[in-house]
Amino acid sequence: MAEKNAAQATHLLTHRFTTHGNLQPSMQSSPEIERARLFEVEGETPAWLACYESRNPFDVSDSLGWTGNALNMAGMAFELLRDVSNEGHTQNETRWLYVVHTDVPDDVAAEYTDWYDREHLPRLVRVPGVVRARRYVACDASPRFFTAYDLADRHAFTSPEGLEARKTPWTEKMRNLFSNTRRFTGRLIVDEVWRGP
Repeated sequence: MAEKNAAQATHLLTHRFTTHGNLQPSMQSSPEIERARLFEVEGETPAWLACYESRNPFDVSDSLGWTGNALNMAGMAFELLRDVSNEGHTQNETRWLYVVHTDVPDDVAAEYTDWYDREHLPRLVRVPGVVRARRYVACDASPRFFTAYDLADRHAFTSPEGLEARKTPWTEKMRNLFSNTRRFTGRLIVDEVWRGP
């Protein structure tokens, strides 16, 4: 398990949206964005997830990157809390994104962070097929916590190793405290690295 360099992008803006006829949206660059990725979300509406990475905070009200064929757009801005990678994989192996977006009660938020950082993320990022795991906190929005797992193997978490990694008493306790939870998997469609200012 390797921690990522602090000089990387530390802010994330996500957009969930649909398009006319569910056509793939086109992209436009922005000087604030270092990397833009588009995922097609499996079996859900909205069907698209756009992720923009930057070293600077985002204003959710800005219309970054996507053309007018986006409908029902919902954007959220996040700040990076933790970024770990599986040393057995490289970033260009990513084909899928698995997201857990949730709230926890305020009185257990500190324990939630401790559990994720000390147990959950280190165990999950060692599962074969998991490339990278990043944990974010929302800037004044709910659900507050957003965890994104880059996967080389769509079924990494349902493999015997993936199931075993999640089987701990602390994990069971914390997952029972989740509320307003959204889980989904997206297939990587576009991955573009742009240079910031």
